[in-house]
Amino acid sequence: MRGKTDRTSRVVLTVLGALLLVVGIAGILATTGVYAAGFARRTLLANPGAAWIGDHGGWFWPVATAVVIVLALLSLRWLARVISPEPRTRDISIDGSARTTLGATALRDALTTEIQTYRGVDTALVRVYGDAQAPRLGVRVALTDDAHVAAVRDRVEREALAHARTALDEPDMPVTLDLAVTTHGGPRVE
Repeated sequence: MRGKTDRTSRVVLTVLGALLLVVGIAGILATTGVYAAGFARRTLLANPGAAWIGDHGGWFWPVATAVVIVLALLSLRWLARVISPEPRTRDISIDGSARTTLGATALRDALTTEIQTYRGVDTALVRVYGDAQAPRLGVRVALTDDAHVAAVRDRVEREALAHARTALDEPDMPVTLDLAVTTHGGPRVE
């Protein structure tokens, strides 16, 4: 579902950006006198559009209000979909069907335990989310202040994440890896 929301967001924002660009260019051209010789010197309300709105204000403003309310509600719905987290996965399909599955909790616990044994790691937090046929991993690792960040990152990618991808038979499984250095030192595990 996240991919559809992302695509929709890109299209809506592109159209909105193009519309605002056209309005901005039209405003710049109006001030330079491109449309007509006296157009740039006119006041804002001394134009046919404002006169038309004034003549039809009895029905125009209620319609404009309704349109703005609908746009505001659609914007709130879009914002809620963008900022809402993806649902967590309970069972991950290994063979693309429901016959062979791996519990997301088991995968999460195994990865967490493995990463926490690495030298320089204080704590690890693994989150499995997305679709059961296309899972994603979010891995957050807190490092001790004396950890070699590049070495830990390399080991997490080369060992722990490789093990997860092999177990799920998903060599291209998307993973978000966050590394942060903590201010307190943890126990050192060799």
